[in-house]
Amino acid sequence: MEDEPDEARSRDRIQSIERGIEVLRAFDGRNSALSVADIATKVGFSRPVVRRILLTFAHLGYAEQAHGLWNLTPRILELSVGYFGASSLPEVSYPFMSEVVERTGETCSVGTLDRHEVLHVARLEDRRPMPHSVRVGTRLPAHATATGKVLLAHLSSEALEEFLATSPFEVHTPHTITTAAAMRDRLATIREQGFDISEEELHPGMVAAAVAILHDGVAIGGISVSSTTVRASEEVLRQTIVPVLQEAAARISAQYRYANPHLSQRQHR
Repeated sequence: MEDEPDEARSRDRIQSIERGIEVLRAFDGRNSALSVADIATKVGFSRPVVRRILLTFAHLGYAEQAHGLWNLTPRILELSVGYFGASSLPEVSYPFMSEVVERTGETCSVGTLDRHEVLHVARLEDRRPMPHSVRVGTRLPAHATATGKVLLAHLSSEALEEFLATSPFEVHTPHTITTAAAMRDRLATIREQGFDISEEELHPGMVAAAVAILHDGVAIGGISVSSTTVRASEEVLRQTIVPVLQEAAARISAQYRYANPHLSQRQHR
């Protein structure tokens, strides 16, 4: 059976839930306390609609108001329990990420692809402070990050074409990839060598290396090490960091398979 067109599927969606999720997403890592007006501006809803949604979340215990500002409560973490279980990618990855940090002395992250962005689902930092530090839940543009590109390199042809046709390719530094043609060339190199190294493509002075975590040939995530140009060069990343990441990715993949025996190869076809 062919997929239903978008307009047909939209009739089966509940708009109030979609709006509620948009309001929750307004509380990102940079904005933990917001006014009704702030949220209305961010999500594009009227203030009365935003207020009713916030009052609903407050009734459920997921939000609270103080001095005219709204913030989420710790109870919101209940909503992530189903994902962050013992067999989830973050929980499986953390022991191996700890080894990566110990062996490299650098920050290690695991991310997944969500449309045009990389969503960080696990992160461990070395004791040395990192500029532009991200947290679990932070989203970064896929086209400007090493993790994003190794995940893009493993997309199906159809999914990749959709990404290339719709990605805004925003410019972050002079080194950011800004065209579909340049991205195609970069992804071909990644498929050939099995990793990516990003030099100052998102932030000046920042470098990163990443490897895909594969399950039955499908990239379920990417593991990366990020550093600064002061501490690590491309050669250092290639010679010393990439082999550590490749080993960690293989071990995470094996453990993920063991923890999720129900995810057979047939389910990925």
